[in-house]
Amino acid sequence: MMSLTGAALPVVLAVVALGLFVFLAAGIPWVRSRWAAIAARGTGLVVLNLVVVGLVGTLVNDHFDFYVSWSDLAGASSAVTVTHHGASARAAASHGMASPLARTPSILPALRSSGRLQIYVVNGSRSHVRGQVDVLLPRGYDAKRPTRYPVIEALHGFPGSPQSWLTGMNLQQTLDAQVAAHVVAPAVVVLPQGNVPMGVDGECVNGPAGTPQVETWLGVDVPNFVATHFRVRTERSSWAVAGYSEGGWCAAMTGMLHPSVFGGSLVFSGTCAPEFTDHYRPFGRSTPSRYNLVRLARTHPPALAMWVQSSKRDGYSYPPTAAFLRQVRPPLSVTTLLLKTGGHREQLWANELPAALRWLGRSVPGFAPQ
Repeated sequence: MMSLTGAALPVVLAVVALGLFVFLAAGIPWVRSRWAAIAARGTGLVVLNLVVVGLVGTLVNDHFDFYVSWSDLAGASSAVTVTHHGASARAAASHGMASPLARTPSILPALRSSGRLQIYVVNGSRSHVRGQVDVLLPRGYDAKRPTRYPVIEALHGFPGSPQSWLTGMNLQQTLDAQVAAHVVAPAVVVLPQGNVPMGVDGECVNGPAGTPQVETWLGVDVPNFVATHFRVRTERSSWAVAGYSEGGWCAAMTGMLHPSVFGGSLVFSGTCAPEFTDHYRPFGRSTPSRYNLVRLARTHPPALAMWVQSSKRDGYSYPPTAAFLRQVRPPLSVTTLLLKTGGHREQLWANELPAALRWLGRSVPGFAPQ
């Protein structure tokens, strides 16, 4: 069977589309009945449009690797391999670094609304970034009670927005279900804007002076905003950063460069270095070695418990993930969930979100269910 990816299928569809166009343009001289000719032409136009849509879909799929095989497109399950590298996850997450986060005040600011989802526009005092921060509160949250919660900072991909975790990834329903099953503790989920300015693929980095300082926004300003506005724990063993696709890179980078804030990191199909486009290149052609996570894992591995998901057929995330795993050593800890097949899309990541939350509950102490 012809492969779903590669050049052959688009070429065949293009030839079929061209043939149908010529056929319709030339007319259908052998059909003498006027109504039969109209029906034949209408059917031909419908088929031509379907072929063109299929051609466009195939080209888009080839570029983004949403589906990598016909079985993947049909929704077939993939074989899963779980491996571990480096230190134990609990040891990495519990490493005794002092948290730099501000202390939670005894009296907190009032919530913006009565619901679980709170929406803010935050001005970062260190980064000077101004961006949207959505906060999903656990059921029963009451700032007047002494109960303090762990925190998941969840980073979206590009294009995307903070709401992407609640729509395509179904984070609220999945987390609620895992909490109800007593496999992970209730948590405050923070959903910051990662593309600054909105619509710019900035790869979450601190650019040179005069450009957005997004790493500082995600690793310093957003955590401090949460610590001073919500009843949360501030020790690193109660903080995790998560992300998918570009947000997966951002989560890996933010966790590895800010291990005093985050004890855990959940990475869905991320990379190990920023991948800039010609629309935004803050460093020209030479990206600082600070953002080379493969090198960082080899030379200065942080104490961080990481859960990393990828697929052998995902050309975006698997090659850098494989290179990264070869360099992992203590005190860094990496648990990898590797799919034999599967592309680069939200539904695949949403399917693995329960496994990630189960790992979080048993590996990062602050998320252990009570």
